[in-house]
Amino acid sequence: MVIARRRARQWGQHRIRLACVLGVAFGLSLGPIGTCADGPAPSPVAGNDLLTNPASEHLTAQKRRTEIPPAYAPIEYPYFTRLPTPEIRTAADLAAVEEVEQHAVALAGYIVRVIPVPTQLGGWRATEWEFHLHLRVGPPQHCEYQDDPRNLVTVVTPPFQPPHTGWDFDVLRVLCEKHTRVRMSGWLLYNYLTRAQVGRSRISPWSIHPVTQIEVWNAGDQSWDRLR
Repeated sequence: MVIARRRARQWGQHRIRLACVLGVAFGLSLGPIGTCADGPAPSPVAGNDLLTNPASEHLTAQKRRTEIPPAYAPIEYPYFTRLPTPEIRTAADLAAVEEVEQHAVALAGYIVRVIPVPTQLGGWRATEWEFHLHLRVGPPQHCEYQDDPRNLVTVVTPPFQPPHTGWDFDVLRVLCEKHTRVRMSGWLLYNYLTRAQVGRSRISPWSIHPVTQIEVWNAGDQSWDRLR
């Protein structure tokens, strides 16, 4: 009974913290009044319900999403650093993360790095690629090759590459080289496997993955144009 109560309290704390962060980010009232005081995220509960394969299977399924969100909530870089980053040790951790991943967001900035990452290997040859686009608030002096802890990761997966869109490597690289202001939109995803990279090559384990819409800033019209 004590363990059960502790797990229920843990799950409730996760839900309240996530509701508070999302409420600020999306301008919604998602958490109970008086429960949104700042404080550290609760630590995972140890027990017999530790997750291994379920967490990995969930992450794979989220990366492979092909649904186009009906709308995107504008979000700023600081919100990514405020989202909880649990270890995904329990079912409660996974459920709390999944609740956030049901939201689609839009983030404006500049592509500072373009990294092709193989998603499948066939012998010695990669058969599919993801394009990892690293974003920052300001434009870079040039496309970068080194790690930077300020980068926010967004990912263009194979279902959103040619022939479905025109978002091939060369097109995306040009956006970086020309210092084009972009707005990347898509599903929130929490990659718990990248927690160790925070502070070295990325600002958060949270990313926009997959990217489902790319827009470029039209300075003449002062508007965003869809990149087809």
